[in-house]
Amino acid sequence: MSKRAAHHALRPTHRSRRERRVEHTAEIQVRTSLRRRKLVTRAGVMVGFLAAMVIYPVMGTITPYANAAEQIPGVVKGQSPTTATAILGAGPQFESSDLPLPTVDDQSGAVLTANDMPVASSLLPDCDPEFDPVMSNGNLRSDQLCSLWISGQALRPDAALAFAALNERFKSEFGTDICITDSYRSLSSQYATKASKGYLAATPGTSMHGLGLAIDLCSTHAYGVYYTWFANNAATYGFWNPDWAKTSKYEPWHWEYQTYDRY
Repeated sequence: MSKRAAHHALRPTHRSRRERRVEHTAEIQVRTSLRRRKLVTRAGVMVGFLAAMVIYPVMGTITPYANAAEQIPGVVKGQSPTTATAILGAGPQFESSDLPLPTVDDQSGAVLTANDMPVASSLLPDCDPEFDPVMSNGNLRSDQLCSLWISGQALRPDAALAFAALNERFKSEFGTDICITDSYRSLSSQYATKASKGYLAATPGTSMHGLGLAIDLCSTHAYGVYYTWFANNAATYGFWNPDWAKTSKYEPWHWEYQTYDRY
């Protein structure tokens, strides 16, 4: 081998700049991977240490007593007991009552009797709440009806007094009396109404108007804010807009007085 060839053989190989950059990048990636592995290993060790030293002991202490409060008499899950209850326990336990809750009729009668009867009686001084409940639809006697302050309108005494009280409540809210177009209807009046209104009118002899227990509001008071007010307050005085008046027939103006002996 010539001296020139030997010299080239011993001479280090010169790498291109691109080759050096690729090699450098590979070294960086290796160092980064090693660093990440170390961090993951250290994090795992720390999590294990926290679980062993803190979380497990705390959970082990709390879990057996998770429902301990429920064992105290008078303490109900989901309700905060008073300090006295938590320390001393509940007081004497009373038997629950099986008596049914009062119906709308019971409530309205109680409210009317306690608060509104004096007012209603003063508004209708000739209306005697004691009356004969046995009556024939459309053939009520004069002693089974009370004339209202609206000319030509009358209701059964109990309904009339309740309506008078309802009207006072309405007047205090809106500054005017309740406007109605119909109340008690005699049998002949029912036939006339059936002839003029067709399916909207009940079969003569079956109408709640014929028992003096229904009113029809004027159109001015049967909708909007007035209807909403009736829907929220009339039941307190025993009046309601029947379900059929909201479904099969739309009569927001028709309101009936609820009573047990209506049938």
